[in-house]
Amino acid sequence: MQMERPARSEPNRYDIAIAGKKFTIASRHGEAHIREVEKLLASTYEEVAGHVQGQPALHLALLTALNLADELVNSRQALREQYGERIEGILIRLSSALDSAASAPV
Repeated sequence: MQMERPARSEPNRYDIAIAGKKFTIASRHGEAHIREVEKLLASTYEEVAGHVQGQPALHLALLTALNLADELVNSRQALREQYGERIEGILIRLSSALDSAASAPV
C-alpha cells in the first residue's frame, strides 16, 4: 500500500530586484525567505561590483555566483566537520552497546 504524499501548494510569484534588474520568480518558500535571498544576492553582487569595476554585468553575475557557491561549499564542509565527528562518536557508542548486548547472557 502506497502512502499518499501531501499535495504541494502552488508556488507564489515574487518580484525581486538585483543590480537594478527586476525579476519575477516562483517559489513555495514564504515572503521572508525570498527577501532574505534577494538581500544576500544583491549585497554580494554589489560587493563584487565594488572590487572589479568596469566589468560587464554577466561577469559580475558569474563572480557573484562563484562567491556564493564558495560560501555554500565552505558551510557544508564546516557542518560535515562539526557533526561528522559527533555522529562518528555516536555510532561507535551504539556499536559498543550492541556488541555488549549481543554478548550478554539471556
